[in-house]
Amino acid sequence: MPLVSDFDKYFLHLPKISQPDDFENFWQNAINELKKTPIDVQYVHNKRKSTGKFSAYDMTYIGYGKIQLFATLYIPDKVTKPHVVVLFHDYDDMESYAQFPIDLPFAYCFVELRGHRNIIHYDQEQNKYPGFMTEGIIDKDDYYVKGLYLDGLRTIDALRLHNDLDCSKIAIIGKGLGAAVAVFTASYSNRVLSLVLDTPSFCYLDKAQNIAQSVIAKEINTFIEEHRSKKSLIKKNLNYFDALQFINKVTCPVLTIVGFKDSLSPAECVFALFNHLQCDKTVEVYPEDGHSAGGLEQQKRMIEWINNSIY
Repeated sequence: MPLVSDFDKYFLHLPKISQPDDFENFWQNAINELKKTPIDVQYVHNKRKSTGKFSAYDMTYIGYGKIQLFATLYIPDKVTKPHVVVLFHDYDDMESYAQFPIDLPFAYCFVELRGHRNIIHYDQEQNKYPGFMTEGIIDKDDYYVKGLYLDGLRTIDALRLHNDLDCSKIAIIGKGLGAAVAVFTASYSNRVLSLVLDTPSFCYLDKAQNIAQSVIAKEINTFIEEHRSKKSLIKKNLNYFDALQFINKVTCPVLTIVGFKDSLSPAECVFALFNHLQCDKTVEVYPEDGHSAGGLEQQKRMIEWINNSIY
């Protein structure tokens, strides 16, 4: 009976979305600013990472704010002009897709979230965290997440410059915060034709900041505790970056993964995102799982689902 009650509660959950008046102008100006920065993409063959079926390349390119970005690109050796699956890992977890089962017929681009290459692992007992989620939070124009979201669009632009890829149909998989990046990217790129939101976070922040036990929530809440006079300003600024704000712009098919016991990406917040989708959508529910909902088997099914949605 409790499980049935949870299903009813989650599927009926449709919180109101209220965008700032200048929301669209803010993001359009940011995108226009991004276009002024040369991409300067470089690909270097990596024999060590290459497999029997895929050639691997270390990929670097320039993102918003002229920050250097890093990714690993796998191109299948015997597929001509493959479509691309782009993967964004979770915050402070570059291993989110370390064992991802890449398979034909796609190419795969594993993107490092900005700043994570030189991250120093935090000490939970001393409440020390990476700190990116409060970087520039007082001024929305300087906020870390602004650059992070724009990096999603820049990744697609960089991949388009590779002559051996077909970027007319791109799929994106995002884990946690990476799923929020995926939502933003799909909202502003008509090349994204398939989207997988793997236990998405940074959505429905009015609720998530009160119930999530993630590093993201702890970083922001700790910062607010230390800057109480800025609480209203911070909440106002976060409204520009809540993934829920972009969801109505997503038109491609979406697969969402949720674990009912996920304390990092609470099911209530995930369903707030899912329920607002107005496109072809599917949800995979794991009542007994947490943030790793579905595990490796679910990752295999992601590719099957993408294959069916694109072709």
